[in-house]
Amino acid sequence: MRLPKILRWIAYVVGGLVAVLVVILAVLALVQIPIDLTTHKDAVEAVASRILERPLRIDGKIQVTTSLWPAFEIEGVRLGNPKGFQAGDFATMKAAKVQVAVLPLLLTKVHILEFSVRGVSVALMANSEGAVNWSSRPVEDSTPKAPKKEGPEAERGKVELASDSLVVKMLTLEDISMSYRDPSLTEPLEFEINECNGAALAGKPFALSMKGTLRKQPFTTTINAGSLEELLGESRSWMNVKLEIAQTHFEVEGNIDLSQALHTLNVKSSVQGEKLDSLNELLKLDLPPLKSYGVGGLLSMRKDRIDLTDFAIYAGKSKLTGKMTIDDTGSRPVANIELDAPVIQLNDFDVGDWSFERGKPEETAQQAAEPADGSGEAASKPKAISQTTGYRAEEAAKLFSPEVLGSFDARMKVAVGKVLSGADELGSGLLTATLKEGRVSIDPVKLNIPGGSFLFSLSVKPGREASEASVRALIDQFDFGVIARRVDPETRMGGTVSLDVDLKSSAKNLDELLANGNGYLDFSGRPENLSAGIIDLWAVNLIAAIASRGDENGSRINCVIGRWSMQNGLLNPEVFVIDTTKIRICGKGEVDFRKGLIALKAVPIPKRPEFFSLATPLEVSGKFSDFGVGIQTGGLFGTAINFVTSPVHVPLRRLVGEGLPGDGGDVCTMTIGHDDRSTKSPAGCR
Repeated sequence: MRLPKILRWIAYVVGGLVAVLVVILAVLALVQIPIDLTTHKDAVEAVASRILERPLRIDGKIQVTTSLWPAFEIEGVRLGNPKGFQAGDFATMKAAKVQVAVLPLLLTKVHILEFSVRGVSVALMANSEGAVNWSSRPVEDSTPKAPKKEGPEAERGKVELASDSLVVKMLTLEDISMSYRDPSLTEPLEFEINECNGAALAGKPFALSMKGTLRKQPFTTTINAGSLEELLGESRSWMNVKLEIAQTHFEVEGNIDLSQALHTLNVKSSVQGEKLDSLNELLKLDLPPLKSYGVGGLLSMRKDRIDLTDFAIYAGKSKLTGKMTIDDTGSRPVANIELDAPVIQLNDFDVGDWSFERGKPEETAQQAAEPADGSGEAASKPKAISQTTGYRAEEAAKLFSPEVLGSFDARMKVAVGKVLSGADELGSGLLTATLKEGRVSIDPVKLNIPGGSFLFSLSVKPGREASEASVRALIDQFDFGVIARRVDPETRMGGTVSLDVDLKSSAKNLDELLANGNGYLDFSGRPENLSAGIIDLWAVNLIAAIASRGDENGSRINCVIGRWSMQNGLLNPEVFVIDTTKIRICGKGEVDFRKGLIALKAVPIPKRPEFFSLATPLEVSGKFSDFGVGIQTGGLFGTAINFVTSPVHVPLRRLVGEGLPGDGGDVCTMTIGHDDRSTKSPAGCR
């Protein structure tokens, strides 16, 4: 049955309208039609500012290109700082383009096909209250609370998106410059990103890769975030950040809250590289050239507490592990450090001619460019290395000031399982050090060394007024041949060294520890295969000494004995002897630590009267910083008389005298320490 004419017309009209609508939708979906919305940018700025919670301005055009994947293009965007920061731009963009899929929007999902930005400038900033301008969230109270289950732990290696509610298929950033400033920096830290590409696909972490320069050093960075939606909405997410710069690899992984980044952290971080000094140009430092090094650990930081666990640092085959805690919840901060080193190989720390005291590379180069005669503007200034040394000494002194040492308590324990020097085993050791109420205590340092042991303890409380201080050191039969073999692996030189020090003082700093010291400082050495060499030239028969220089069985050093007593900062040798197979050298005098003066005299005594002897007493005198070595007054005249008349008096003296034992048995067996401190001079020493 045919429909009435009127109904047929209605059907035709409705069908035509639907067809037209379909055509229009098809055109809008398939044909890209640009629409200029620049005249409506005030409304766009208002909406964007309300969403971002900070002012946004658009200086250029706004254009929308219609399709099922509409594209929004904006030029000249300026994003301001949030409240609490000075007026100015947080970020500026020359141009940005965003292309979004329409159909997912019907399901309340955002699928971004393309997000590209060109010409970005970002100024990161932290204010005096600890707030940061890259997040609008306020700084939260990070006081320690009862433990609760949170998101993924720092150790998690992979976190996937829970849904496809926010997807970015292609992210491209070009020509980016960034800077960072906080109240502690005199100049902002600046770096550039030449290119940046990324994506946030469904079921996969948000991934970002960047290439750029920092302080003229090229770098590459990869960033993986567990959830882009959480990162954008709440400024927090699980993240993994890897950085390659100056031949060094940095990695940080964990739950990161960008708004709290300067206050709370729970991350696993590591740094490793092949040469530590490759960071010199980047960090503007003069680092030692350690090879195959690395450091890492799990860092947890809250407002009043810092925990570093699973800490490990290595260089070559040497490794140090442990943990550290800094707790500021009490009346004063307390630091606790526990470290353990299974093996320390000294060869891993061979740094060549590098030293802590040398200047920065650019200063050294500047010195090398100065005229050799010292002319020019720089000639009137102290050398850079002196300036650097003085500066470092001043900074080190500040660290030991009463104000710094009295501001916190600390305890450190270091255990070393084995210390190696090449193939030589130097032993093991234990160090326990404490800082409590301004008093520094090292008690004890215990080392098991080749042939014996080493014990050291110290206690001093720097302050404005002097306090009781003490030093105790004891080395028993250390085989110093391992040190000689580090210098020359083929040497046969060896022997043992012993030390016994017991000093008590009333001091307000380390400098006054010896200036007011009372006690004793004893040492003894029994070298093996150590030639007397030039020492014998000093006192024995001149012709015989020269003729025997190449004789392997020539004169050797038997021992060195020193028994020094200290009273109120004056150090005097009760016994100071160097004994060789042919001569005995006796020392006397004093060292004044109160005035910083030294006045010592060494007198060589042939073990039997010798023809043509050059036995001339020598003096060491002057200030600690500027002393001289010379012949004792009148000594040269007496030596000349003895030298000329030796053919007459030497035969007579040999007939009536017995001489001194060639092996030094009468002095080399002398004990050191607090027992039997006789002041009787050794035979031959007046």
